[in-house]
Amino acid sequence: MKYSIQNKILIWFSIIIFIGLSSLIFVSYKITEKNTEHTIQNDMIGAKKNLDLYLKQFFLINNKEFNEANLLDKADVISKELSSNIGNNVDIYNAKGEKISNFLSLDNKNSDDISNAISNKITYSINHIDNKVIVSLSYPIEINDKTIGIINYRKDYSELYSYDQWFKYILNICASIIFLFVFIATIIISRQIAKPIIELTKSSEEVTKGNFDLKINIESKDEIGELSKRFKIMIATIKEQISIIKIERDNLKESQKQNKAFFDNVTHELKTPLTTILGYAQIIKENGFTDKEFFEKGTSYIINESNRINNMVVEILELSTASSKDINYNFENVDLSKLMKNTCEEMNIKGRKYNIKIKEKVEENLFMRGDSDKLREVLVNIIDNSIKYGNVNSVVEVNGYYENSNIYIKVKDEGRGIDEKHLENLFKPFYRISKSESREKGSAGLGLSIVKNIVEKHMGHISIKSEINKGTEVTIKFKGEDYEKSR
Repeated sequence: MKYSIQNKILIWFSIIIFIGLSSLIFVSYKITEKNTEHTIQNDMIGAKKNLDLYLKQFFLINNKEFNEANLLDKADVISKELSSNIGNNVDIYNAKGEKISNFLSLDNKNSDDISNAISNKITYSINHIDNKVIVSLSYPIEINDKTIGIINYRKDYSELYSYDQWFKYILNICASIIFLFVFIATIIISRQIAKPIIELTKSSEEVTKGNFDLKINIESKDEIGELSKRFKIMIATIKEQISIIKIERDNLKESQKQNKAFFDNVTHELKTPLTTILGYAQIIKENGFTDKEFFEKGTSYIINESNRINNMVVEILELSTASSKDINYNFENVDLSKLMKNTCEEMNIKGRKYNIKIKEKVEENLFMRGDSDKLREVLVNIIDNSIKYGNVNSVVEVNGYYENSNIYIKVKDEGRGIDEKHLENLFKPFYRISKSESREKGSAGLGLSIVKNIVEKHMGHISIKSEINKGTEVTIKFKGEDYEKSR
């Protein structure tokens, strides 16, 4: 059978308090009884002294010799005077225990104290008679070591015993009230203790069901409150870890999806030209040099496609290197101003083929931490794209400047522009707006993917905006803190 912590606290507290109060009542009873016995004993000792004194004075006043004959003769008078002087009943018995005074009608012959007095013992007994408590004292009257009679003294202690009973009754009432008060207090306290534990238990059950959006309102400043805080921290940590796991899962799925798309694209990009190359090679082998025009066409196609495949393989390797976490970049202080100017100068040679001018406007002393070769590769790729897809007899603007704690690189062409629907996909491997045109220009669609990976390795950000028939602008932003550190 399962007991809740509230019931356990209630049961154990009740048992402990019950045992404690019972022990207190028991001890109080014993102490009260001992006090009563002590009071009676002292009274009996005092009564005997008084009786002996009154008895001697009686014979002295009456000028009688204190002997057995006078005692038996004056028993009634002695009993009456002693009872009157002491204020309690006194009877006279002979040495055999027979009552010889007739002042009182009560015969106490069968009392134990009379029997003990016959045996020369001083004793008293407590007798309950008609709802009264009577204490009877009996002792022998001796002269020259001879017992000449017995005195029996009786006193009513009903009032003392009534007080004792009243005290016990009050003690029981107080103990019951205390027990009831403690019992009620225990219920309240146990509920206060159990309430947060029950709440934490319910919360843990919700957590096992996967519900982490819980509101735990426990404000107690004790161990339970500390446990509540730790529980909240645990839930927040688990929630955060699950969130991270979900993100990693989604990233893994996206990565698997991209890997599959990448593999499919690579397969397609390699399979199509290789099939054509194989076809031309077989026909040339079969026909030899009989058809010179076809021979020239076939060999030219084989050479061009082989070069394109070779470039594509090189780009794939570069993309793998740029995105790999295991490849270490050679970070150093780079004079980005000088690097940009030199790259623009080199790319001007290619631009002249299309009568495109590279116009650079770069601030001096743009320094940053980075890999010089990789940053040059970024600039070459972007400027090369601007030349490829820019209009003939146009200008490509290359700007570099420091603004708002960041270094900006902007490359803008005057080409046909890119439709907005393509912009978000431009950094995906093998993505091309026009596949036929890209093949003619020798592009495999990997350049921007390589650029993006290199920029991100430098803790930077790249974006593209474009308008149809107005041109395209590529913006790269590097954190200014790296610029400040490198200066």
